[in-house]
Amino acid sequence: MLRSITTDTPVGAFYMIVDERDVVRASGFGVLEAVADHLPAALREEMVETVAQHPYQRAVTAYFKGQQAALDAIAREQDGSDFQKAVWAAISRIPYGVTKTYAELAHDAGYPNAFRAVGTTCGRNRLALLVPCHRVVRGDGLPGKYLYGETIKRLLLRDERLGR
Repeated sequence: MLRSITTDTPVGAFYMIVDERDVVRASGFGVLEAVADHLPAALREEMVETVAQHPYQRAVTAYFKGQQAALDAIAREQDGSDFQKAVWAAISRIPYGVTKTYAELAHDAGYPNAFRAVGTTCGRNRLALLVPCHRVVRGDGLPGKYLYGETIKRLLLRDERLGR
């Protein structure tokens, strides 16, 4: 059985869906059903139970209060190809408050000519906030696309720059 965890944040409800080991398998903003659609195919048919209290809620709240490393303690797992895993690992190394372009991220992931594929992989990230793809921006410095909308991406980037 999967469990859903909801945390109220300054940019709206944030959902995490965890497996029986408390490993986050999908996360995001908006509505729970949309986040559940991002579960790996093998988990989509499982029942999702909502829990009222979970330690991960405190971590998300702390992150939004400026505690940069608060999300580090949240266990996470994401299925993907070797390329996707390399990109998501490179995204996870982008420091709080810092942005990288798709081209820089492609280089950091070990695929310097694959910046378009890097963009596609960012869009397939099932672990919003936990794998901080909101820190990846266009070459001209504009935010670019974000699964949960440009407004949320801008707010996340602003809050990280301000340290809150």
